[in-house]
Amino acid sequence: MSKFSIISRPLGTVQCYVLQRDDGAELEILSGYGAGLNAWRVPTSGSQFLDLLFGYRVGDDIYKLGPDTNAGCRLAPFPGRTAYAKFTWNGNTYALVNNVSWAPHALHGFLQNKEWKFESFESDSERCTAIFSCDWPGAFAGFPFPFKVTNKIIFTGETYSVESSVQNTGNATMPYSEGWHPYYSLGEKVDNLKMTLPQSKLALLDKADLPTGNFQDDTRFVGGRTIGDEFINDCFCLGEEFSFAAAQSQKQAHILLEGQIGTLDIWQQAGAEQYNAIQIYTPPTRASIAIEPMTSEPDALNHHRGLIEIPPGKSRIFAFGAKFQKK
Repeated sequence: MSKFSIISRPLGTVQCYVLQRDDGAELEILSGYGAGLNAWRVPTSGSQFLDLLFGYRVGDDIYKLGPDTNAGCRLAPFPGRTAYAKFTWNGNTYALVNNVSWAPHALHGFLQNKEWKFESFESDSERCTAIFSCDWPGAFAGFPFPFKVTNKIIFTGETYSVESSVQNTGNATMPYSEGWHPYYSLGEKVDNLKMTLPQSKLALLDKADLPTGNFQDDTRFVGGRTIGDEFINDCFCLGEEFSFAAAQSQKQAHILLEGQIGTLDIWQQAGAEQYNAIQIYTPPTRASIAIEPMTSEPDALNHHRGLIEIPPGKSRIFAFGAKFQKK
């Protein structure tokens, strides 16, 4: 019978919790910095371990690299870019913060560098569950909508899943979208990996890297294809079979990464007010690939496609995860 434990193992000055199985398999959660999924180590052979997530390995790296990579973090109340750091909602215009140096936009919400609270841990012989939360008080003119978010993380060793919830704690209906930013690795250059995507449409961008509202079919990785030296920084929007045809239905979308050591099956819950887009990014190092579940393509606070409206006191729940299978 497996045994699981939770360990406090700070990374420099940043609080980090590790969900650990008795054979050494572990999942790191950077509760001190965006609740980021920072590392996922699985045993492969003998005393060897494979780290399936790119993250921060030295304390100072978080503050140097975090603003650009946002590795593993939850992106709320908007993922991706919000055009020119402003949006209009119910007749009011709100000014956000331009938090990137390479564009005049706001990026990835407000929680990606915040400290999260550890709530609870429980386990049995097959899995463990840890819960973390973060409150947004709404004391900011750019987004004066208070809310509470919770991450329920379930870890078995070879799998993890995240139940990602949000509750509107304010007195007005709030606009909302979200995503996550994990970078996956199979211990080799992504050029060598075979990637398989579900049927989807590519969100077309303008010169400011903002969605135009136009889409085109993209079959590059449908059926599976080696990534090669291709640079990817695209948002793939899932088709009607996943979400938009049946307003109340839900269905999992799967992305497969296959390497020499094994396969990652990455899934996200699609459907009404779920993760109906996949942002994929290949960083310059080519050592990992960001596969980001998102509720819509970027800039939802402005274009409102897939924007979620949450009444006072109400909640929404989203889910995603991954499974590793060794060859």
